[in-house]
Amino acid sequence: MKVVAIPAVRRFAVRAGIAALPVVSLGLLCPVPSLVLALRRRRATDWWAFAAFSAVLAAWVAELELTPDTTHGPLFALDVLLILLSMAGASIHAWKVWPRRPGGR
Repeated sequence: MKVVAIPAVRRFAVRAGIAALPVVSLGLLCPVPSLVLALRRRRATDWWAFAAFSAVLAAWVAELELTPDTTHGPLFALDVLLILLSMAGASIHAWKVWPRRPGGR
């Protein structure tokens, strides 16, 4: 039986939790993983990713406010696209970019 070190399990759990946050919140918390990464690593690219996911969230909320309840066709497709981008895009980004080992990528 192999014993796994607790810090390795903890790092994986944190990484999985951060990546699952946008999906669990249905895209409403999509900028949060990028914000956490930007605050931890202080890189310009992380801040740009945070800005991009914040813009996606703002576009999604604005589109949701402007779209009628009985939407069909292209407006509905745009809503679905923004929701998927805010959920899947933020989750994939958080999973791929989150550091896998201490002090590195």
